[in-house]
Amino acid sequence: MATGRITRIRAGWVVGYAEGDHRLFERGEVVYQGDRVLYIGHDYRGAVDEEISAPDALVGPGFVDLDALGDLDTTVLGFDNQPGWQKGRVVAADWPRRDLLSREQLDFNKLYAYTHLLLNGITSALPITSILYREWAEDLDEYLHAAEVAESLGLRMWLGPAFMSGHNVVETNGTIGARFNEKRGLQGLDDAVTFAQEIRARGNPLLSAALTPDRIEGCTEGLLQALSQAVNELHCPTRLHCCQSELEVNEIAARFGGRSSLQVLEDFGLLHQHMLLPHGQFLGGKDPTTQSIGQDIARLASSGASLVACPLVSGRHAKYMEQYSALRQAKINIALGTDTFPPDMVTNMHLGTVLSRVVSGNVAAASAADYYRMATIGGADALGRPDLGRLCAGAQADIIFYDLSQPAIGQVFDPITAMVINGNGRDVSHVIVAGEKVLWDRQLVKRQIDLDQLHRQAQKQLGELMQTYPERSFRHPPVEAIFRPSFEVVRRSV
Repeated sequence: MATGRITRIRAGWVVGYAEGDHRLFERGEVVYQGDRVLYIGHDYRGAVDEEISAPDALVGPGFVDLDALGDLDTTVLGFDNQPGWQKGRVVAADWPRRDLLSREQLDFNKLYAYTHLLLNGITSALPITSILYREWAEDLDEYLHAAEVAESLGLRMWLGPAFMSGHNVVETNGTIGARFNEKRGLQGLDDAVTFAQEIRARGNPLLSAALTPDRIEGCTEGLLQALSQAVNELHCPTRLHCCQSELEVNEIAARFGGRSSLQVLEDFGLLHQHMLLPHGQFLGGKDPTTQSIGQDIARLASSGASLVACPLVSGRHAKYMEQYSALRQAKINIALGTDTFPPDMVTNMHLGTVLSRVVSGNVAAASAADYYRMATIGGADALGRPDLGRLCAGAQADIIFYDLSQPAIGQVFDPITAMVINGNGRDVSHVIVAGEKVLWDRQLVKRQIDLDQLHRQAQKQLGELMQTYPERSFRHPPVEAIFRPSFEVVRRSV
């Protein structure tokens, strides 16, 4: 039973939950006590200790981000600097791998990224960081610190260091190859299991363990076997990027007897309800047919695994789930991830709706409500947490306020649609996690941070990181050849 102060929020609109779906309460109320919701609706009759009035807000459940950026975003550097394999997105084979970021810089990146999650109304997150700048992957101490950062901000997080047994390289002749070290992959998995045990021992309800192997093509058979055993023992969410790229499906087919990525997961006992699979874009294997794509969709549907769509980052790379309509028809759970900067769920909902209509050729294929469900219910269900992603009696009091009063939001004919097509994450004004105010009037509550200084430091670190690209890029071009300006730059003469 919930204990503590009882708070009532009165809002212009409240997104409640009943009978399996969201519903809108005009001039509605949310009442919570401690970390639990007591009541959703109108005219609560019980006693309250605190009243919060938000007549111009849409109040709803916090967003759930299952591919949340956990560091500075370098994918943005490739937006107009292509092809990526020539510009450092795949490391040169002759690069002696080393850590390009200090531990202090890695720690700062997490503070910067996690802060922006809250600023965008993300209350539950499973972060991802890049391994492109690492001697190998991530380590235990790094994520023990990440847990402290999340705890200091009041975020609800699923955490675990990334591990891999191999990675791609650009060979000296310009072809894509791979380098494997299964021993290091297995050690990374052991560290991830140790981390999971330590997080569970802390007993903080806001911190949970996840297993986060980097991507399927970076896994050897031995690592997949060991991962399957670890998931069965820990029963924790496990995120594995697959069906993500043409490079991946070709490599998986070559190494695993022509099988598709999902078929490999199924064969290793890794296709089940604990699996979270970004990005779901290349189904059916190397040479997909209608039959092989249908078989992959059937595998997903029967397994209980969830796809994690990341519309913004996918759209930037000219790809999205062509089988969106078939996946929805098969009732496969789809959650959302941001996977880039900004970690803006609202923009991802808008773009996801648009891209789904484009790839299906059907204006009715997706709606704002569909993507709002993915950002809330879909993510919560993928985590096995029916007390998240919705506001109803007994649910966690993870609540965000979305400001509908700004002229830029336009005319509000429906609050969800208005938010999705006219808004963005910067319109989130207040955030509550487990009944605690963590962002109020766009200011962090639990940890005082100078956001301007945070921004300046991030700019400095990204600039320093850009200078390392020549050493790890194919044929080591100068940095000016890797990152070209949009237009000719005319600089002031001294």
